[in-house]
Amino acid sequence: MGPTAAEAARITGARNWPEMRARFPERVDQMAQGLMVGDHLADAVVAEFFALGDRTWEQTVGALDTPFDTEGLPPALTAFLESVTTPPPWYDAAMVRAGAAAWWRFGSLQSSTLYQSLIYGYQARGFTRPLVETGRLTTGTWDRVYSTARWVALATAPDMMEIGAPGWVETVRIRLVHAMVRHHLVARQGWDVAAWGVPINQTYSQFTITSGFLALPLRVAKDLGLRYSPAELEAITQLWRWIGSVMGVQDPRLPANFDDATAIYQLAIDFQMEPDEQARVLVKALLDDGFRHDLGLPGPLNAALHTLTRPFLRTVFATVSARWVEPDVAVAIGLRPTPLHHLVVLARPMVRSRELLRGLGLLGSDRTVARRELRLVTSRLGLDLSKVDLGKRYHRADTDTLDTVA
Repeated sequence: MGPTAAEAARITGARNWPEMRARFPERVDQMAQGLMVGDHLADAVVAEFFALGDRTWEQTVGALDTPFDTEGLPPALTAFLESVTTPPPWYDAAMVRAGAAAWWRFGSLQSSTLYQSLIYGYQARGFTRPLVETGRLTTGTWDRVYSTARWVALATAPDMMEIGAPGWVETVRIRLVHAMVRHHLVARQGWDVAAWGVPINQTYSQFTITSGFLALPLRVAKDLGLRYSPAELEAITQLWRWIGSVMGVQDPRLPANFDDATAIYQLAIDFQMEPDEQARVLVKALLDDGFRHDLGLPGPLNAALHTLTRPFLRTVFATVSARWVEPDVAVAIGLRPTPLHHLVVLARPMVRSRELLRGLGLLGSDRTVARRELRLVTSRLGLDLSKVDLGKRYHRADTDTLDTVA
């Protein structure tokens, strides 16, 4: 049995939880229950890791490199690997590939929506509390942005979410690290589950994947003038449905189709959330240290240019970001809309012109366009998808550094 409406309202900061439950009883009750649910398969791996004490964390998570080879592995890790290598009945590899191709048709624009995804997450108390408790509220902002951007690029790149591929491996790795974070917070740092819910729980994971990384970026893209066909929207939804499944979000909480994803996103918007004071701190840190620009100039010159342009870019970024946040929430987290948010309107003709040229075939085939966009973004992130080197990816967790995806 999940928490009562009053308890769920306190955990989430949603002032209108009872009213929302009256409108959407089944879905809101599911959300309430999800506040108290983590990821039993991944959590069991972590519990087993500490109970046995005969393997390093690097060895444990390194099993993802050969996920079908479970010989000699402990029971919980074996069960976990058998689960993550068995796709759900709805999984369609061709549909996921089509979603990746559609996503990367204008991947540079989609990558720029990452900041809106992070700001979306910062509105929720369940997201900010783990950062507070792990001491990472105001430190490592750029590292979080950079690592999240690399993960999104890997997870959405064509063929990279096939079982055993780098995007799949990195997604499962993050799932296990989240389980490690849950263990540390609850078992070692006195996390109050009754008052705050389970850290990185099913409900917040549902909203992070479906609203933050799927529906919101598509809303931003539409506002900027990018249009997807109904078939492309369904394919992109299935891509993120698969990513969410691999990340450990339970099937009933994943969007069945694009309309379902839109409904979940609208439900999240309709909740009257009261962000805590930490949300403002996180947004300020994101504005201050959440972006870099590299024009390929010599290091000192590039750094000097960044210093000179940063105040202006910060203002533009803050103003434009407020465009996709509910007005009262924007004020609560420190965003102030100004007339500069109309820059989005000015960008539409450029986006639409580019799409017109693409539609006429003047930019090459859609496959060529997607590959070009992918190369542009991954080169900025230092990723070479032809030889993805993830050999050091477990070092930080192995040394007890609690990374999260964002």
